[in-house]
Amino acid sequence: MKMVTWIVLSEIYPAGIRGRAFAFANNFNWAANLIISLTFLEVIDVFGLSWTFLFYGFMAMMAALFIYIFLPETKGQSLEQISRLFSHQRFSKAGICLKRLRRKRRKLPSGYQELEMSSM
Repeated sequence: MKMVTWIVLSEIYPAGIRGRAFAFANNFNWAANLIISLTFLEVIDVFGLSWTFLFYGFMAMMAALFIYIFLPETKGQSLEQISRLFSHQRFSKAGICLKRLRRKRRKLPSGYQELEMSSM
């Protein structure tokens, strides 16, 4: 599973910023590992072993959901095709999911108004 991180990081950034972006993402990854390592025993003492691993499992499921929604399949594609894919269809699945969620929302109480998000 650790290998997936390196593969995704090597594919998602455009060639012009790949080195800097890869370095930033790698530093963030190691910082997150450091924070987890330093706080793990204290979290177990406060919440207990079961709740700690339940929390980590929940966060892993949320990360998998994020990857499924926001990252397209890149198997068998060249770096140029992947770059075009990320520049044109970046949030296509996410947009579909958000539209479905908006339909299911309840009505706002009187006195409140909904703000529309503008596309970038």
